[in-house]
Amino acid sequence: MVQNATAETKKPGRRPSFDRDSVVAAATYVFWEKGFAATTLSDLEAATGVDRSTLYNSFDGKTGIYRAATTAYVSAAEATLFQPLYAGSKGTENIVEFLNQLEDNLCSEDNPRGCLIVNDMASNADTAARTSYLEKLEGGFRAALERASATGEIDGATVSRRIQFLTAAILGINLAHRESAHTASAQGLLSGVRDEVRSWSVVQ
Repeated sequence: MVQNATAETKKPGRRPSFDRDSVVAAATYVFWEKGFAATTLSDLEAATGVDRSTLYNSFDGKTGIYRAATTAYVSAAEATLFQPLYAGSKGTENIVEFLNQLEDNLCSEDNPRGCLIVNDMASNADTAARTSYLEKLEGGFRAALERASATGEIDGATVSRRIQFLTAAILGINLAHRESAHTASAQGLLSGVRDEVRSWSVVQ
């Protein structure tokens, strides 16, 4: 449960008294599940247990809450999902690890469908988060592929086009997964990408 705003919180002149990280986490789930445009302040009140005036004043409105949510989401992705890409010691094998983790995330009943950032790309709700997410995703692929190139798994001249392929694939997988009717398609796409990556270590 998220801590509710207290009576002290609501007194004029007092600073908000709530766990900001918990409120952001609860708001993140709502935005992820419903999308920026469809999420209302009433939805955020219900999810966080904090009244709308406190939310509005503490985060500078719905857009500010969303910005905090997407920033936290990208940071969490960098610390967990993208870790094999950046911190791994191998090349293509680390990309496969990333894809396995992505599959676990997509299959988890604890998560809404798709990806918070990818789901809202068309709405242009937070361009800074979108840019950051794509930069970190592409940067992770580059790091892993450059390791693969250094060990002779792949030709270094192919790194850029492989990054483009992988980035496009991840966006497509998340978009397909966003719609429940396309769950099987998303899983099929992910499986195909994983098989393709595995083939890179033996194809020169």
